[in-house]
Amino acid sequence: MQKHDRKSRFEKLKEEQFDLLILGGGATGAGAALDASLRGLKVALLEKSDFASGTSSRSTKLIHGGVRYLAQFHFKLIHEALTERQRLLENAPHLVKPLPFILPTYKLYEKPYYSIGMTMYDILAWKGNLPSHKRVSKEEVQKDFPALQTKGLTGGILYYDSQFNDARLNVNLARSASKEGALVLSQTELVSFQKKDGKIVGGKVKDLLSGDTYNVKAKVVVNATGPWVDDIRLKDDPRTYRVLSPSQGIHLVFKKETIPCKTALIIPKTKDGRVVFIIPWEDHVVLGTTDTPIHEVTQDPLPLESEVEFLLQTGSDYLEKPLQRKDILSVFSGIRPLISPEGNQDTKSISREEVILVSPSGLITMGGGKWSTYRKMAEDLIDRVLKEGSLEEFGESRTAKYAFPGKVGYSENLYKEIQKLYKINEESAKRLQNFYGGEVFVILGKKPTPLLKGVEYFKEEVEWFAKEEFALTVTDVLARRFRIQFLDLKLSAKLATPVSQVLAKSLGWKESYRKEKESEALELIDSLKSTYDGKVK
Repeated sequence: MQKHDRKSRFEKLKEEQFDLLILGGGATGAGAALDASLRGLKVALLEKSDFASGTSSRSTKLIHGGVRYLAQFHFKLIHEALTERQRLLENAPHLVKPLPFILPTYKLYEKPYYSIGMTMYDILAWKGNLPSHKRVSKEEVQKDFPALQTKGLTGGILYYDSQFNDARLNVNLARSASKEGALVLSQTELVSFQKKDGKIVGGKVKDLLSGDTYNVKAKVVVNATGPWVDDIRLKDDPRTYRVLSPSQGIHLVFKKETIPCKTALIIPKTKDGRVVFIIPWEDHVVLGTTDTPIHEVTQDPLPLESEVEFLLQTGSDYLEKPLQRKDILSVFSGIRPLISPEGNQDTKSISREEVILVSPSGLITMGGGKWSTYRKMAEDLIDRVLKEGSLEEFGESRTAKYAFPGKVGYSENLYKEIQKLYKINEESAKRLQNFYGGEVFVILGKKPTPLLKGVEYFKEEVEWFAKEEFALTVTDVLARRFRIQFLDLKLSAKLATPVSQVLAKSLGWKESYRKEKESEALELIDSLKSTYDGKVK
């Protein structure tokens, strides 16, 4: 976003009377902004950092029903998630892909036992187009997941779910909301609420780049700030109670050569009762996740030593070749915004279903939920907004068949055309296809310029991020637009300087500010790397 464009957006923010002000630009907030805008509401979406900068970029990269919920009899949640899975496969085919999973079996009774559960999973997904599960032999399991420990292996279950690029889907939600009329701003923080007769009628917000403050008028305000929902609730009423029971989940990232696999793997029950996944993603392999109750919420949470050790040990228990710290390429940590009004601190037992709370002031807070059901959550949230704000004239949700940017012109073999035109390797061509879909040629032009020699990430992409995708910092690009910070911290560090140089030109930065943003990105990379190797290389 160009500097003059940002200034004009703040002027509009100050002048307009909005039907809805949404705080928080993650999956819930951005999804709600799109839903409300499509219904015709006048919407402002404000994010204090970057879109998907919190929990929404740090998921296990799955759009799924949640196999583990079968044992908890959460059939309604599973069915809803599987219905939404099919919608995303149709509406964003470049960002959401089918993914086969192996559920390995080591005891004779496990294959029929798990098959019964997976039959129920298939039934709950009856409207979907993914294949049903099937029992597979030991030899088939070894072929699909060569890295798997074979001692005692009897075979397994093959089933399908879906995988996605979480941060890019989130950014596309914000883009789509803007396209449909929402006023969208990042690096913008709520300072305080404005009230009339005890009811919220707007708020005072701060542009974190300029330091300027603005008053915003809104009929309804939604708190969709994820792990920070209690901070916003306390700004509304300092006497209110806390409803968040946050837990942290981390993931470790490895080279595909370290864990050879053609499918994903689900470890159905670990030593402490969790479910852990090993998943091929972006030509790498992701291992996760943990579920650790925490007391302090931070913008960039770091993994605990116990979490790193737990995942390395769990992975090693199921893999032929034990995992070592030197194998780790990157790590990322996310905080689940679990709502537990009863104060339950056992985060593994708290339902992942959505929760909507309405304060006496009219502030509407949404928590809980998961990426798989974000669209339905947004629909439910805006339905509640219309009811609470007496805005029923705006009608029903229109997001069920909404085509995301990049769907038009996308095909599964688009990468071949990309590879031929730009003379790049197949892996990079597939990345470009799956990041941008049919928009790829608009973004790259005729002859894109690599940011570094021998590295197929391009200057034109960074320019696009700044112009069209709200990128304002080096970390915005490395972590949430390119995803490199999540895949390879060493490469991320190498790209910090060229990325900052392109952003400086696109956004009009002074040299001192460019160096500051580059240093911030490098410091974060260093802190992440030090969590698993004790030093930065």
